[in-house]
Amino acid sequence: MKSIVIILMSCLVAVTVSAQGIIRRPAATKPKPTATKPKPTVRKPQSRGSSAVRPKPAHPKKEDPINSLAEPLRSHLKKLMADMVLVEGGTYMMGNPDRDRNDEYAKDVPHEVTLSSFYICKYEVTEALWTAVMGSNPSRDKLGDNYPVERVNWYDCQDFVEKLSELTGRHFRLPTEAEWEYAARGGKRSRGYRYSGSYALDEIGWHVGNAHYYKREVGTKKPNELGLYDMTGNVSEWCQDKLDIEYYHHSPSINPQGPDRSTYKDNRCFRGGSFCDDEKYDELKVYTRNTGMPPEEKYGHLGLRLAMSVN
Repeated sequence: MKSIVIILMSCLVAVTVSAQGIIRRPAATKPKPTATKPKPTVRKPQSRGSSAVRPKPAHPKKEDPINSLAEPLRSHLKKLMADMVLVEGGTYMMGNPDRDRNDEYAKDVPHEVTLSSFYICKYEVTEALWTAVMGSNPSRDKLGDNYPVERVNWYDCQDFVEKLSELTGRHFRLPTEAEWEYAARGGKRSRGYRYSGSYALDEIGWHVGNAHYYKREVGTKKPNELGLYDMTGNVSEWCQDKLDIEYYHHSPSINPQGPDRSTYKDNRCFRGGSFCDDEKYDELKVYTRNTGMPPEEKYGHLGLRLAMSVN
């Protein structure tokens, strides 16, 4: 009996231990991936001989002041800029080729001149352009927009180029006498004509024989070698220089700017001849000098053509 009790107690203890020994294990979970830091990019130092160049920061494009102007002035000035012709600098023989270089009394003796590049307008300044810039038309004969302005004195021209320079941000001016003649001859493209662009005056110029004392529309005759119109005839054109009849005998050979004094009063040069001039005289030839005109005087046959500095 005692042995039976011991066996039963042993079984009870075993069952108890077995019940207590049941342990629930947690469900297996996948391990979280370990975050890996990206490897830093290491730039190799450039060798001094490398051709790679860092780009320079782009500079903003400067706005053209003409674009801010109101119409019709803006259109007139845009056309003017399109009509400016680059005259490549060079060396030429200025003066009358038929004159003796040693003629001490001649005002147009031939002499060598070297010029830097400059711009000059294809056309004489028109009534329309002058009116758009200055607000009024001073011409004696107001014939229309495309006719050359006239009856402007040298001082009027200075006011005009100054205002034009302010409006456009460029340096407009009258051509020097040396620049005017070089351009009239055709610059580096010159074929040696006595008139600007031809030996035949009627092909390229308005003079008394075909204009009958009236100015004509600009650009209606043939241009010269540089594409310039009316350098011979139509209206005469003011130049920047004072007029000294002895200047050619001692003028600088490089970019002459004219004398410091005038032979007659304070006369200024003008060139090209006009619709009042006759073919049988020399006024219409590219090399002809006259005695100039006082800067305050105005005439119905005298206008201007614009030049502009390259820089």
